[in-house]
Amino acid sequence: MITTIEELSLGAWPAFEEQVYDGWILRFAEGYTKRANSVNPLYPSTISLDKKIAHCEIVYSQKGLPPVFKLTGESSPPVLDRALAERGYGKLDETSVRTVSLGNGYPAGHDIDYYSRVCDEWVMSFARCSGIGEANTVETLTRILGLIQEETIFAYIKRQDRIAACGLGVLDRGYLGCFDIVVDTAYRGMGYGRRIMDGLLAQGAKRGAATAYLQVVMGNLPAEELYDSLGFQEMYRYWYRKK
Repeated sequence: MITTIEELSLGAWPAFEEQVYDGWILRFAEGYTKRANSVNPLYPSTISLDKKIAHCEIVYSQKGLPPVFKLTGESSPPVLDRALAERGYGKLDETSVRTVSLGNGYPAGHDIDYYSRVCDEWVMSFARCSGIGEANTVETLTRILGLIQEETIFAYIKRQDRIAACGLGVLDRGYLGCFDIVVDTAYRGMGYGRRIMDGLLAQGAKRGAATAYLQVVMGNLPAEELYDSLGFQEMYRYWYRKK
């Protein structure tokens, strides 16, 4: 199940370039987010571990990026996490991956609207709500979102003619991935994040998804409490290793 969710996540957050190297997936997206710029050791391998790590370090250096590894309890080979730690790779951003069944139904919300594809209004609103300021970063985000091949749900709530909260849903193989749930600072603590999630879950169930999944960085207590209240339960954790 871990591999399935990891594969779904790759499709839901595309990189500009991917290389498959002996069971490891190397991803590159000009440095925007570790998800799209890391080594994903998903499948069994045969090449020696020293050689594989050295290869990844060289390739990422050639791209002008630091080598970053995204790991789970099922990363291959099992000794990889320890080997990276011994080479000076620090552990960061431990993240809980959670799932919930969509069989119980969720209120759709009367004030939520949706775009089926990425658009400038949603991207610029997400950038404002999440504090992304650099124009080149917003451009990179737009390109990544435009590369998603699966069905997408760009949810948003408007107040006074501007988006106050938004979130992204990606449908694939009977799963709904929920990403980028953000609320404008002026509207936080008022239940907008919950309403965006309710809307995404309702739309996912309506469009045939049986299970929803999401990722929350450990220590983000408001988000953890929200997802707990929606019935999400932890399936596994992932983390990054970076020098």
